[in-house]
Amino acid sequence: MTVTPETLPRHELVGLHVRVAESTDPSRVGIEGRVVRETMRTLVIDTGSNSGDSDAGVKQVPKRGARFTFRLTDEAAVAAKATGTASKPAGGESQTTGEGVAYVTVDGVALLSRPALRSETGVDSKWR
Repeated sequence: MTVTPETLPRHELVGLHVRVAESTDPSRVGIEGRVVRETMRTLVIDTGSNSGDSDAGVKQVPKRGARFTFRLTDEAAVAAKATGTASKPAGGESQTTGEGVAYVTVDGVALLSRPALRSETGVDSKWR
C-alpha cells in the first residue's frame, strides 16, 4: 500500500523526512531530518550529523505535545491533492519543493501506539 496523507499514521515512519512543526517544548520546534527509529511514545530523528552543524545529531522527540510535518515524495505526493496537504511547507522552511512533493502535518497523539500495532490495526487519520 502506498503512503498517502490519509494513510500516513498507519504506515512505517522510519525513513521519512520530518520536521517538528509545533511542540509544548519550544526548543524542539524546527528539529528536522530523517526518522531513524520510532517507539511507542517517541520519534528518533537524525538531523544530519555529517552536516558540520554543532546542533546536528540524533534527537529523540516525544509524540505527545508535538505536531510533525512529514514530507512525502513521488507517487504519495501525486495522490496528495486533497484538503490538508500542501505543495510546500508552512513557515517558509528551506526544504525543496516540487511537483512530486507533499507536506502532511500530523498530531503526535495520532501516532501514540506501538508502531507495529498501529500499522496492523490502523488508526483514524487526524492529518490536516
